[in-house]
Amino acid sequence: MNKLLTALVSLFLLTSLSMAQVWTFDSDFADMQNPHGVVVTPDGKIWAANYSKTDTMVVSAGDTLFTNPIYIYAADGTLETTLRVLNFGATKDTLVNTCRGISLDNDGNVLYTHYNEIWQINYSTHELMNKFLPSVSASMTEAGATTDGYFYAGHVGGNKPVYIFDDTFELFSFVTDTLPGLQRSILVSGDGNDIYFGKIYSGDNGVVHMQSIDGGGAESEGFDYVDTVGTVYEDGGFTHKMWAQCLDWDNNGLIWVGTYWDVDSISFTGWYALDPTQDYAVVDTLGHNFIDQWDGDQAAMAGTGTYLAPRGIAFSADGKTAYTADFDGGWIKTWKNDSPKGPGSSIIPLSDLVVTALEERGNPQIAVSFELKQNYPNPFNPSTTIPFTINATKHVTLKVYDVNGRLIETLIDQQLAPRQYEYKFDGTNLASGTYFYQLNVDGQLVNKTMLLVK
Repeated sequence: MNKLLTALVSLFLLTSLSMAQVWTFDSDFADMQNPHGVVVTPDGKIWAANYSKTDTMVVSAGDTLFTNPIYIYAADGTLETTLRVLNFGATKDTLVNTCRGISLDNDGNVLYTHYNEIWQINYSTHELMNKFLPSVSASMTEAGATTDGYFYAGHVGGNKPVYIFDDTFELFSFVTDTLPGLQRSILVSGDGNDIYFGKIYSGDNGVVHMQSIDGGGAESEGFDYVDTVGTVYEDGGFTHKMWAQCLDWDNNGLIWVGTYWDVDSISFTGWYALDPTQDYAVVDTLGHNFIDQWDGDQAAMAGTGTYLAPRGIAFSADGKTAYTADFDGGWIKTWKNDSPKGPGSSIIPLSDLVVTALEERGNPQIAVSFELKQNYPNPFNPSTTIPFTINATKHVTLKVYDVNGRLIETLIDQQLAPRQYEYKFDGTNLASGTYFYQLNVDGQLVNKTMLLVK
């Protein structure tokens, strides 16, 4: 599957990066289609679930139902349980919707995002304990939990609420009623004072940090934006950002960010641990064998540390084994580290983490000057104009993607002479929503978003 994967295909060969990484690939733990999260429960079981519906169950003679189970594995990789139907008091609920995230509550029970609902599942009995049903019926994020039994969750799409609900799963309050941008994950500190959103396709990509204005956690009078972390500034005025596809805590209090698309000529690929005690600097990293131009041959990924799309990470009780979910690659893989890091660990220099596309090709200078401008009008209906300028004769592609990374249209794919260009994009046959357009000039990428409103 092609998802903007063009600029840095050989990052895994970068010597300085391999020296900085102490996590080593161990095994292919589980083969599953589009895993959208993974957790380790207090009894040492590994829970994972798919975004795609991949299973059926017989409901009556000659009648089957598509389901989307939760898979529970032993530590050795043996599949122990496939959860399709959950007991909920005197009733039963079938897992039929897509998984949009999976996390743990303060007691180690599973918080499962069942498309537009948050389900709390007892990790021992597998019974459905509670459901949170928001007033807005739209895809929800992975949920976060505090140590005193409050829960936080929002919506994947922008300009929707972020909810706080209590241990009875009743709505308690709101972090905000209009969180902009797109995100899949929410993390919350144990005291509820700090909240983190993984921003993608939103301009201000990275890990957005919000904080209670009065230190009251869930009972705060409000939350303020603090900063967007996972963003690096270098000489020359370039901004380099992590696209925070997933966020997870480890056992030691580090925030692990899964990211894989390069932005503004620098790429973060893999999982990175941010230290809240050191201004969210990177202190650990895992997995950088990023695959470009994948042809769908999953067998080629077997037995390697290669991956396509991070969508979750979880850790064993001793912190020495990591389990990573690869959405597009279709694997849960394991990694080993005998000395996992914690807050206060040495910071990994930027030069050991990222490399520009041109440096990868042996040219440290930026050889092509170009500019991708904002489309106009924006928002648009049904058509808009995308302007850009190049200052040298180069091969240029201009492509439009939806928010799931699917290619919508290639507007240009040819060699162009230096001058200003404008290309029309027609969204007549598309649904309202956010779309993403990418200019590629000889391997240098710039991405912007646009909004179709019908």
